[in-house]
Parts: sequence; structure tokens; C-alpha cells
Amino acid sequence: MQARKIYNATDYLAYFQKELNQREVFQHFPKIYVYFQELSETFLAVFNKKYENLFVQWAKLLAIDAQLQILLELCNHGKDDLVTDLGLTEEEIIAMIRKEHRFFYREITGLKVTQKPKVGLIYMSEE
Repeated sequence: MQARKIYNATDYLAYFQKELNQREVFQHFPKIYVYFQELSETFLAVFNKKYENLFVQWAKLLAIDAQLQILLELCNHGKDDLVTDLGLTEEEIIAMIRKEHRFFYREITGLKVTQKPKVGLIYMSEE
């Protein structure tokens, strides 16, 4: 997805909605659907709120984005039943995503969880 094709936060979230709908995640996993809705609502609220410090806003948006990315990635690898494939309940999947999102960008940039990240916007979601 290219930034020039995204006109607002709703467009960005629509991508995740479409992808997860195609995988029938929402139809089979109601708790994950509620979690997605919560993430989407929070993303929109943060996106539309004016912050004194823009970096605080980015950090919050990146934290939500990391959770959306992990959810989508988990659903990409799941076959027919996400819960069975992962051996976790919906609640455990959600808890794992909430815990692990802090290191998402570090891991996708090749750093280990134990390594200190470089200074960069992408790492701002780490707490």
C-alpha cells in the first residue's frame, strides 16, 4: 500500500478490514472482531486528535499499527482455523498481540528483542 493512495485514516483501516474479511476472520472469531473494532476506533480517535507533541501521536498510531500488522500476519499463516493452528484461544491471541506489539518494528528491521533500537520514527511505539 502506497501512502499516496491513502487519503485518510479510514482508507488505511479499510485495507485491514478487507484483508481480514477475505480470510473470514471476523465471521469465525467474534472476540478478534471486537478487538479489531477497538483498535480501529482508537486509531481514528488518535489520528483525529490534535496533540501538542506530534511524536506522541505517531507513537500511539504506530503502536496500534503494529497490532494490526501482527493480527494480519497471524491470519496469513493460519489455514482454516486460526485458533487451532496457533494452539491458542482468541483471548490468548489478543493478549499475545497486545504484549508483543512493542517489539514488532524492531523485529521486522532485523533487530533482536534484546538489542536497543536505533533512534527512528518507526521505533516510537516501544514503551
